[in-house]
Amino acid sequence: MTIVPLVKVNLIGILDDKDKVLEAAQTFGSLHLIPLSSAQKELEAVPEGLGREAVEALRWLVEGPVQRRPVTVSDDFDLETIVPQALQNRKALKACQDRLAQLERRIRDVEPWGEFSFSDLAEIGDNRLWFYVVPNGKIDLIDPAGKIMEIVHRDKYRAYVVLLSPEEPPSDAMPVPRVHVGTLSLSQLHHRYEQAAIELEDLELERQSLTKWRYVLAQNLAAARDRSARHRAGLETADRERVFVLQAWARKDQVSEIEDLAGALGLAVLFDQVSDKDKPPTLLQNTHSMEGGEDLVAFYQTPGYRDWDPSAIVYVSFIIFFGMIMTDAGYGLLLLLVLFLFRKRFGGSELGTRMLRMSAWLMISTTAFGIATGSYFGIAPPQGSFLAHLKILDLKDVDVMMKITLTIGVVHIVLANTMRAINAKTPSARFQPLGWSLVALGGLATFLGQATLFATIGPVSVVVGLLLVGFFGSDRMVDSVSSGGLRVFDGLAALARIVNIFSDVLSYMRLFALGLAAASLAETINSLSGQLNQAVPGIGILIAILVLAIGHAINIGLGLIAGCVHGLRLNVIEFFNWGLKDEGKPFRPFKKEETRL
Repeated sequence: MTIVPLVKVNLIGILDDKDKVLEAAQTFGSLHLIPLSSAQKELEAVPEGLGREAVEALRWLVEGPVQRRPVTVSDDFDLETIVPQALQNRKALKACQDRLAQLERRIRDVEPWGEFSFSDLAEIGDNRLWFYVVPNGKIDLIDPAGKIMEIVHRDKYRAYVVLLSPEEPPSDAMPVPRVHVGTLSLSQLHHRYEQAAIELEDLELERQSLTKWRYVLAQNLAAARDRSARHRAGLETADRERVFVLQAWARKDQVSEIEDLAGALGLAVLFDQVSDKDKPPTLLQNTHSMEGGEDLVAFYQTPGYRDWDPSAIVYVSFIIFFGMIMTDAGYGLLLLLVLFLFRKRFGGSELGTRMLRMSAWLMISTTAFGIATGSYFGIAPPQGSFLAHLKILDLKDVDVMMKITLTIGVVHIVLANTMRAINAKTPSARFQPLGWSLVALGGLATFLGQATLFATIGPVSVVVGLLLVGFFGSDRMVDSVSSGGLRVFDGLAALARIVNIFSDVLSYMRLFALGLAAASLAETINSLSGQLNQAVPGIGILIAILVLAIGHAINIGLGLIAGCVHGLRLNVIEFFNWGLKDEGKPFRPFKKEETRL
């Protein structure tokens, strides 16, 4: 785990060659550009015709349920034709689906009335038909006097009544308000439904046909965004008469490659080392197995360039914390199986591969802690069995679990302070973290070593640590009474963090609390399903299985949320609070966009 050393690159060339240089730099793909002049924000947008509409069209085609073989050669591709076609297809298809749903609903409402059509008013003496759906219990409330009515259909719950009258009957004439059947007969509704269904099939076939352009469309979008990025980069160079300067940050170990690039392009190149006034971006570099830690770190805060890379520690500790929170071997093995079955869905990108690897380790950690605590879908293994011998922790032993979680908290915070001290440049920045480490270790020794020698050593360690923190409260020079007073004030202000370290260590108790809660909920689900099985003979087994499935699914969902939120929070809040000093900005290489589907 390391923060890659950078160097400032200055490329100087002829203004007429700037476009060619920018494209070469984008192809090189390892330069973090430094703006030398401001660019208008509106120029960051993708050019007209290749923007949001094209993105929406591409998404519509990629998400199609049936895909044709993609066209990879764009000779016959017309962007201005395909994009409107795809968007029009989406609009028409969704409108057709809505129309089908509406017709299906109308048919369901009209079917009880049977096949009918409205006659000319003159043929029936200027009378109109009024429709009512009357519950069977309210039929007797209808007064037939002076009414021309007919019950055209009746089922178990309601009667369908048609009333003949020139004007709408008063509201108290019937026990229920009238319903609106519409002017279309049942046969007409069925005919329209058939036409809409055929239209929908045609639109789906059109969408399927258009999917052959998805690859070429994606290429055009990537190329458009690349052109847009070059356009903006061109606005941020320093141009003077016939010369331009392109400035960027680059890896120090790529100096020779940049020199070769500059030579091939006919550019002058100057390299400047990082100065104290510079604020370079941060480029993290970890081993292949620890790359997932970079994503966890970047999720909350990128460390400063002059700080240190916590990726590996955050990665390992997050996996451990997640396993302690889920802490069920059955859940871990089940989710491992799910990951295995859906592993191909993660293979489309480097990020997906890293997420799959990290997810597998999270489930392995969950399984390991589940075995250690003897929890298999909330069921403890039988006494004397092989699995029972593997149980080394009891979640219900509050005293032991409290000691374990507090020890983990102290070790985590001491590790953060130690790494900060190692990478510090000033006495204050170096000895304050060491002092807080002694305070944390001393407090833990006092708590764990009651009635032993550690109970004596612990308070001494706390006092020594506080003296270090107070004495090295700042790097202020003492050359007068006022500066001496300010130095004392700095020390007292630094000592105020004792409340923080105490609360941060206690915060790790959530590992035990959440693990116990998950295990207790799993046991409760099992107990409840067993009681239901006994209480309802026969069908009770089906109810019990349903309760088990739903209950454990909910518990797994809660465990995943708690494991991610709290496992990550202990790293990015408590750990970063003691381990990192500065927040930096990520290294964003100026490179061409990849075409992915």
